[in-house]
Amino acid sequence: MNREYMRNVATAVSGNALIIRLNRPEKRNAFSLELTLSTRDAVAAGCRDYGGVIITGEGKVFSAGLDLAEVYGFKTIDDSRKYFSAIRDLVVTIANCERPVIALVNGSAYGFATELLYFVDHVVAVRGSEFSLPGIRYGLVPVTPAFAPYLFGILRSRFFLDRDFRLGTDEAVAWGLVHRVVDNVDEGLRESLGLIEKINDVPHGTYLAIKKLMISSLIREASDRWDELLNTLAVESLKPEVKARLGKFLRK
Repeated sequence: MNREYMRNVATAVSGNALIIRLNRPEKRNAFSLELTLSTRDAVAAGCRDYGGVIITGEGKVFSAGLDLAEVYGFKTIDDSRKYFSAIRDLVVTIANCERPVIALVNGSAYGFATELLYFVDHVVAVRGSEFSLPGIRYGLVPVTPAFAPYLFGILRSRFFLDRDFRLGTDEAVAWGLVHRVVDNVDEGLRESLGLIEKINDVPHGTYLAIKKLMISSLIREASDRWDELLNTLAVESLKPEVKARLGKFLRK
């Protein structure tokens, strides 16, 4: 497979699928503004030009989630809103894709990287991957908690308040966050390509109707609360207490 590189994203074509690799291994594939926008654009291209999209990470980690160093560096409310709006745009692009989107979790997924999995069609995870939501310990709420009651139920969504919340691979399957577990990335790619082929065997109109009911409708129903949340995140990220917590973490 020939790879093309663009602003922290590597893409390759396999069959009729576009493989998108988050390509900031030195930063554990954390979603900077640049990586977020590049991933959004790559997903949009895959949805337009190919039969499906696979999102995975370069290196041994799927993604560390939000780029906390970038968040720490925000000076103005406009900087913060621009970043969190890009995060929302990426999620909306995935949710509205008219082709199957598969996440191949090749290592641990932290914070927003776990939340991103709510909106893909299927999640394939390499055994040993972990899923956690550590942002609350720094004063940052999860980016998509408006969807938690729909996706996990009221009782389970309370785990968003636990700063040490994490799931192993088998637990993530039990929760419905992960659909298939594989032993390595190569097996995961084969499984992901097979899922795209299987989903594409479903009549397109039926697939779109099901996806709209299961995923896209959640975006619409929670959009007002999500806008409110993004404004809250933008304001909270600039508060001295949050800056102090992030600074302490980054100095470790």
